[in-house]
Amino acid sequence: MSIMTNAQLRQRELRNEGRPETRGLPRPSAIVGLILIAAFIIAANLSTLTHLAGRWSREPDYSHGFLVPLISGFLLWQRRGLIPSSAQPLRGRWLGVVLLAGSALLRLWAIYSDFILLEAIAFILCLVGAVVLIGGYPALRWAWPSILFLFFMIPLPGAIAGRLSGPLQRLATVSSTYVLQTLGIPAIATGNVIWLSHGTIGVVEACNGLRMLMMFGAATTAAVLVLKIPNWEKICLLVTAPGIAVAANIFRIAVTGLAQEFAGQHLADTIFHDLAGWIMMPLAMLMLALEVVLLSKLFPKVPERAPVVARRAIRTAKVR
Repeated sequence: MSIMTNAQLRQRELRNEGRPETRGLPRPSAIVGLILIAAFIIAANLSTLTHLAGRWSREPDYSHGFLVPLISGFLLWQRRGLIPSSAQPLRGRWLGVVLLAGSALLRLWAIYSDFILLEAIAFILCLVGAVVLIGGYPALRWAWPSILFLFFMIPLPGAIAGRLSGPLQRLATVSSTYVLQTLGIPAIATGNVIWLSHGTIGVVEACNGLRMLMMFGAATTAAVLVLKIPNWEKICLLVTAPGIAVAANIFRIAVTGLAQEFAGQHLADTIFHDLAGWIMMPLAMLMLALEVVLLSKLFPKVPERAPVVARRAIRTAKVR
């Protein structure tokens, strides 16, 4: 009986092979409605978005903000297979009304307190509410990575950025000095200045690594959302991302010191310093890729194998 059942199942698989999946079509009205509501939300928050774009263009630490909406749109397109279908029930739409009301209250509070970054958070919350209102929980399951990624377009508050700037600047100075000393270059750190035998390197606030930290954090998050790896590996990548960003900035300062020692101050400022700045992000991404490969080699995926009894039954059926 079991032999006949296995043969029938095999014949059914052969008949269904190459036949397209019967899946409900996406709701066109839901997609059009979502686009119209998003356009209305953008128009209503145009002043906030204009302020953000101005900061992206003025402050190099947040220049990556121009790419954030594009990457967010790419994440939406990549997950388009999760768009709610016409046959799929839309549950949880009431939550969209709650989120939209919360977004309105948050924006009123931001206007009252004159804190425009809260208006940016209210804008993202409003997008979440619109998605849930149109498509319920299934639409939120589709769009949540893209919406979450939009937070990278919001600059850090001045108080937080100021508290991070000093320690990052000091860490970059001390660590770069140690690297230069390890390579045999006489170097001494005094404050945020590295004294060399042929001059000095001032680790100014623009070289504290905050820009690299923000840009690489966004790039790592995008990679984690795209890569098909276990969740624990994704957590490892996110946890190690700040360390990789700091290491890339230390590499930049150390290369500048080496160039100054062996090629002179002028050549270090005009060529090597700028070149090191350009290769920071590719170097960090290379380190991230090596981490992914290392994790896959240390913890390889074990392929699922059928139980021994099942394999013996299959071999017996083939013999008969």
